[in-house]
Amino acid sequence: MLALAAGASAATGLDVLHAFGAAGTRGGSSLYGALIMDAAGNLYGTAEFGGTHNDGVVYRLSPQLGGGWTETVLYSFNGQDGATPHDALIMDRAGNLYGTTIAGGEGQCTTGCGVVFKLSPTVSGSWTETALLKFGGGTDGATPYSGVIADAAGNLYGTTSAGGADGAGTVYKLFPNGTGSWSQTILHSFKDSPDGATPFAAPVFDGAGNLYGTTYKGGADQGTVYELSPQAGGSWHLSVLHSFHGASDGSDLFESVIFDASGNLYGAAETGGSANCGVAFKLTPNGAGGWTETILHTFLGVNFQDGENPNAMIFDASGNLWGTTVGGGVDNPGTIYKLSPQPDGQWTETVLYSFTGGDDGAYPSVPLIMDAAGNLYGTTLWGGPAGDTTGGVAFEFTP
Repeated sequence: MLALAAGASAATGLDVLHAFGAAGTRGGSSLYGALIMDAAGNLYGTAEFGGTHNDGVVYRLSPQLGGGWTETVLYSFNGQDGATPHDALIMDRAGNLYGTTIAGGEGQCTTGCGVVFKLSPTVSGSWTETALLKFGGGTDGATPYSGVIADAAGNLYGTTSAGGADGAGTVYKLFPNGTGSWSQTILHSFKDSPDGATPFAAPVFDGAGNLYGTTYKGGADQGTVYELSPQAGGSWHLSVLHSFHGASDGSDLFESVIFDASGNLYGAAETGGSANCGVAFKLTPNGAGGWTETILHTFLGVNFQDGENPNAMIFDASGNLWGTTVGGGVDNPGTIYKLSPQPDGQWTETVLYSFTGGDDGAYPSVPLIMDAAGNLYGTTLWGGPAGDTTGGVAFEFTP
């Protein structure tokens, strides 16, 4: 099945690397987290379900000398150590992996309030999990849909979609305390208005150590882009850079933002815009202490063979933006697209691939990653060879 899928898609540039099984299978299913790639070209990701206990897995996809890719399940969660890993992993220089689970662990949540974990390779080839933090569901936060990022000192930063002082989510920092365990500091507890609520994405750093991120709701009710700046004495100050309003400029921000070389921010709102199919936007410092939003593209959906419900974007070396949409395209199971800047300041969208919902997958729900040769990698939530239609696939797209 995979050989047929790869051969059939060669002309379009999409190659299925691995097809995942239905929910409950050991290899994993429900792929919401973006892939990462190590120096040897292996891909790593998370699946919300599957594994020994059906609580989700961390997996590796390795290219083989004769062609094809092999999946290895590095770790199966069991509930006590976490359950339902949702977002992308990060890897440190020693090859350790860090991530989060939405549920599992402990706390006042019905199925556990989530975990921040570390996976360390052993000399035998197995991996050992350490729960760095088990959220309690109170002021410390709960339900971390976002993964984590790291600073140069090895401290970890992330968000929780719930919990905090006002129940609207948090931004937190984890740091090793010198005894082998880790301690948590809450950098900000969201209040809904005016600062936002329900942050689903991890923040990103600028060169000065400020954090930038998004909230799904709050602000003017439709989500915000915020900046968190460290202050003297160890506190952090939050500024709302933009508050979204729905039809005019987007709503429902599931993903974070990215920077260009000039310090402008780019992102995608999953819904809103004139067609309510989402927008790609740019935020530019205006010199007066504020930020100005520009809509780069308004997605029009399947009726126009355009994408709808965009995920986060990435830049290539030429300044083009690449991304996926969960829906839209020719058959409605999503697209791969490129946004190209024009000399007049406008941006042109090109839909490069429309998923069919068959062997090539359906509903890509993660941002893409790009290797040094310009090849793109991602996953789909559903689809795959006949009989595994709910499993999803990992794919490579060659522009």
